[in-house]
Amino acid sequence: MCARTRAPFLTLIVAASCGGQPAVPKPSAPIVEHPTRVRTCAEAAIGIEQATRAIRPPEGSVVQLVRARCADDRWASEAIECFATMKEGELAKCASTLPEEARHELFAALGGTDEAAVAIAALRLADMHVGVTACDALFATARDFMGCEAIPLATRAEIGPQIADSWDLPDKLPADAQARMTTVCTQSRETLLQQSVTAGCQTPP
Repeated sequence: MCARTRAPFLTLIVAASCGGQPAVPKPSAPIVEHPTRVRTCAEAAIGIEQATRAIRPPEGSVVQLVRARCADDRWASEAIECFATMKEGELAKCASTLPEEARHELFAALGGTDEAAVAIAALRLADMHVGVTACDALFATARDFMGCEAIPLATRAEIGPQIADSWDLPDKLPADAQARMTTVCTQSRETLLQQSVTAGCQTPP
């Protein structure tokens, strides 16, 4: 029990310390954590099916085949998420999240026709960059080559994947390797340009 005091200046302090009840803080609302939704191989396969209709026969379906590839090759969650939500034209971006062997298996599953082979090669070439000026120029010329309808579809379906497979190089190369690549890429580009000109394609300067 608090003693009374006659000191006026203590009145408020005594009243505060003796007469009032300490404020009890209100309990804060519990934080509810929503688990991150993990997409499945089935969703990835459906995403690929829908986003690649333009490069595949309309009557064909790749859902089961791609779903099996996803499961067998153990695609990472990043890749599954990308494929499940991808839009038309984003195949190369999502495919870049796969290891090289799994990526080639996917392209093989999708490339059953010349149209698909050309489209996939163009997508792969669009993402290719090695920092060697002559080689990057080759990739640009090859992309134009893929889009030239004056060149037979079967020819483009053969050449496109060959270039994409042969020149899938790391971003950084030693100086001596860059010199050799410059020579080879320059010669390869000249060959493509000659074929394009002969076929009547419009070629960049």
